[in-house]
Amino acid sequence: MPELDYNISTDRFELKLLSLDDSTGIWPYVSDPEISKLMSWDAHSNISETENFIRGVEENFKKGKAISWGIHFNNEIIGVFSIISILRSHRSLTFDKAELAYWLGPDYQGNGIMTEVGEQVLNFGFTQLHLNKIYVGHHNGNRGSKGLIERLKFKHTHIEKEAFRKDGEWIDVSYYSMLKKEYLELYKL
Repeated sequence: MPELDYNISTDRFELKLLSLDDSTGIWPYVSDPEISKLMSWDAHSNISETENFIRGVEENFKKGKAISWGIHFNNEIIGVFSIISILRSHRSLTFDKAELAYWLGPDYQGNGIMTEVGEQVLNFGFTQLHLNKIYVGHHNGNRGSKGLIERLKFKHTHIEKEAFRKDGEWIDVSYYSMLKKEYLELYKL
């Protein structure tokens, strides 16, 4: 099997595998409580926490469990888009599925960036990784994430009530999915 090229380009952006060199670039974002408020992680309290996070990202990549790209614009990292929870098989079952995760710096939101990048990540997931299903969820109330998921043409599957607890509050999560055959039809490939 040929070695995959994990670098992805769009008309405006470069997606490069997240590395320890990106720590200082993402630090202002991952330390911002406003960004992490609707995410599954808490704001980082120091740069060491960010470095440890990226080490975990790199380890998950080596194990084939996740791929995280830094979104680069004008030689600056402005966000992250990931394919996480990659599950190929378990026992005699084949799954070939994964989940999307992402965030974007507030100054860049509302400009179609995540739609442009997300389309390329979906293409990579289905055509390069040969996934059969990609799913994604958002905290109920996260209108930006819901809008992105809908623009990427995912189908709503269910709401998981009290999916997890954050900051002392139980959070409901809306889930969506897309099958490879749906992707190929929706995106006319």
